[in-house]
Amino acid sequence: MIAIHFEQEHDCKQLFSQLKLYIQKYAAYGLGGIVRAEGDDTIILNYEHKYINFYDSFHPLLSSVLTDYVISTKEDEWLLDIIENMFYFTDEEEQEQILTVARSILEGDRNDLPQMKPFFNRREFIYHAFSNHLEEETTFYYEPFLTFRLRDYGEMLIDCVEIAIDEYMLEQEYQNMIEDFRQFVQSKRSKLDMVYVVHDGSFTFYDEHFRRMTREELLFHLQDDLVFEQEVDVEDMVISPLVSMVPNRVHVFSDDPDHGVILSIQAIFQERMKLFPLKAYEQEWS
Repeated sequence: MIAIHFEQEHDCKQLFSQLKLYIQKYAAYGLGGIVRAEGDDTIILNYEHKYINFYDSFHPLLSSVLTDYVISTKEDEWLLDIIENMFYFTDEEEQEQILTVARSILEGDRNDLPQMKPFFNRREFIYHAFSNHLEEETTFYYEPFLTFRLRDYGEMLIDCVEIAIDEYMLEQEYQNMIEDFRQFVQSKRSKLDMVYVVHDGSFTFYDEHFRRMTREELLFHLQDDLVFEQEVDVEDMVISPLVSMVPNRVHVFSDDPDHGVILSIQAIFQERMKLFPLKAYEQEWS
């Protein structure tokens, strides 16, 4: 018999409902379990199947249900608490944006960032914490378990929030840069009528006569106060020299319309920019 004790009545009721549904669902597959509520703060579980080992059936089910319940009911609450009380972000909109980034990290949606990988296994981490603590005959106290047995998980959430804040601040900086550049190209007189940008793995600039622009020409147009691609050679810059030239029109040839740089050009130049497939450049100019 397993007795699970709760301090919060709603946790007891919600988990009881979930466990009851799962046991009913899997009864046809040989899961001989009985679950009952004892008052408003205790769940009693009995595993009664004689032919399937407890640790091969009921034990992993219970560990999984508890793991999913912690993630669905506690994780956002803990993340928000860390965001507000450890990193002092009190604005609700900022909190929600940081929380969204943190969720994407925990769900494995930010695998473009190598340092995210440790967070992808947090479900397995919680599962093993429950699995190692639950026995066939045990009395289990839910809230103390969360406090003491998931302490390392809490530390992991702190690290996750710290990275999420860094990503949020970078995104804010990027959005501010885009807005500043948009205002700049709208308020300044155009220096060039047309600039062609060819993206075929790298970015190359061509003038209105479709002559490749040299490094010296890019340096001539480049304004130091518009450079945000720090420690990058001018030939590898895209946004800063393009904005510095203040072209009246920008035609971009690329087969990757969702590339970050192309999206940035679109956001800055808006209706001044037109996007064409790479083959249009190759057919007309090669």
